[in-house]
Amino acid sequence: MRRFLALDQRAAHAFLAEIDGERQSDRPGADDQDLGIRSHAVIIYAVNRAALILEQAARKIGVAAAWAGIPLMVVLACLEPVLRWAGLGGDLPFGEASTAAFFALTMTSFGYAYAAGAHVRLEVLSRRLSPRARAAIELTGTVLIVLPLCAVVLMDGTESAWRSFQQAERWADTSLTLQWLLRAWVPAGFLLLMLASIASALRAIMTLAAK
Repeated sequence: MRRFLALDQRAAHAFLAEIDGERQSDRPGADDQDLGIRSHAVIIYAVNRAALILEQAARKIGVAAAWAGIPLMVVLACLEPVLRWAGLGGDLPFGEASTAAFFALTMTSFGYAYAAGAHVRLEVLSRRLSPRARAAIELTGTVLIVLPLCAVVLMDGTESAWRSFQQAERWADTSLTLQWLLRAWVPAGFLLLMLASIASALRAIMTLAAK
């Protein structure tokens, strides 16, 4: 992801340098060219800024979920045998709670992994391609595979969570009607993945549009 941003930033600096060159000359039409170049530079900056905001949202939420979820899983996993040994908390769903924390952490990690570039890639092939070819592949995969998948899971998962909430579905054989909260992590995770993939698509578009 960062290589796309670096390319776009260099392109924006090149445009601004060209503006300065036009200002130093008195050729006819310099003002019109200056306006066009500056508009192009503003578009590049705006798209880069939007991509950065989307990427940072996916990354920061993923990091926050990891800082909260991993210690919670460890505490729950250690607390259950200790309480059973002490003859306490036999009916409390510590195991299910630990599994729920792991599930939530897994869902939020999808967007973080995509935004950080930690997802699986065929590096043997991709590193032999030019930046424009890699951007074209990234954009094609995002538009044809990732975004449609996220949209389907987001709609279906939201409907499932809402139906569970309306039916007051119980969680882990307890009296707590919180099963909808567990189901909601599915659309939430794929929403983060969608944000990260949109950021990737925007940067790929700017790389392909650069001269």
